[in-house]
This record gives sequence, C-alpha cells and structure tokens, in this order.
Amino acid sequence: MPALSARRLFRTSPAVVLALAASVAAAQSPDIAPDTRAGTFKQVQGEVRLGGGDGRAVQPGEAVRAGERIRTGQDGAASMVLKDGTVMVLGPDSTADLSQYRFDSTTQEGNLLVELLQGSMRVVTGLLARVNPERFKVKTPTAVVGVRGTDFIVEANPRPEPLYYYLRHHWSDDSRLRR
Repeated sequence: MPALSARRLFRTSPAVVLALAASVAAAQSPDIAPDTRAGTFKQVQGEVRLGGGDGRAVQPGEAVRAGERIRTGQDGAASMVLKDGTVMVLGPDSTADLSQYRFDSTTQEGNLLVELLQGSMRVVTGLLARVNPERFKVKTPTAVVGVRGTDFIVEANPRPEPLYYYLRHHWSDDSRLRR
C-alpha cells in the first residue's frame, strides 16, 4: 500500500483526519483514560445486577465503580474486592450504592461511603479503614455507621417494624423498662 502524501491526506474527509489525529494524541498521552475501577467482582451467585432500573447482569472479574448500584436477587449474592483490600459481600435480596470511593495506593488516603438500602452486607475492611477509620462509613435508611472494627455485618430492613411491635415481641419481661 503506497504511503499517503501530505497533499492526498488533506484531500481526505475531515472526519478521517480528526480520527487519525485523535488516535495519535491518545497514543502519546498515557493519562487520557485513568482507571476508574473501585474494585472487582470476585464471586457472583444467582441474579446480580449493576446499575439502576433493570441494570446489567454481573460476571466475576467485572469492575465496580464509585456511584454504582449493586442489586442481588432472591437467590443472589456477590463478593467484591476494592482497591485497598476491603472485601464486601452482599447477601440475597440486597441493594447497595457504592456512593463514594477513592483510594490512593501511594499515600493510602481516601474515603468510602456505602449506602445499604436493603438486605445484608458483610465487610472485611482493608487499608483505608486502618489508616483513616473516620473516612470509612456505611449508611442505612436508619443509621450511619462509622467503622472501627475490621469485620462486621450490617442489615437494613426497608420496612422496619414499629417500636411497639418490637417491644411487645422482642423485649424480655425482666427488662428495666417495665419497672
């Protein structure tokens, strides 16, 4: 194939010239598309979806990014490992938003905010919680948890039972409230 002369190159369509220029520029600058991956799905069982609405089905090895919603079905469960080594496992019929996640492996600075909307989640913390425990938070519809431990389970019921029902059925008779 003969080499393109400058004159012939200028006769080609402007779209082709722009596409060639963009590909050359992208090849020369290494920071064009930084990896926005917060972590990776390691195991997926049953129905697991990523994103709002119907979302898309998740496979092991796929990326999870800050701002994404993870949903598991009645028979679903998913485990993911974040960049700092934090392991999160979502149980069946769960919905969680990875609202904020940033981790710099050089300085070990960053933050994490997970909003568990319903279901259950087990978390084994990584470097981020060890270095900056005040920046590692889990939020549910009724509480915000500041993490101080390294392994914990959080449950969120979207329809919490009323206090009177809880006290009537779960509170023991020898409690101090009845005095």
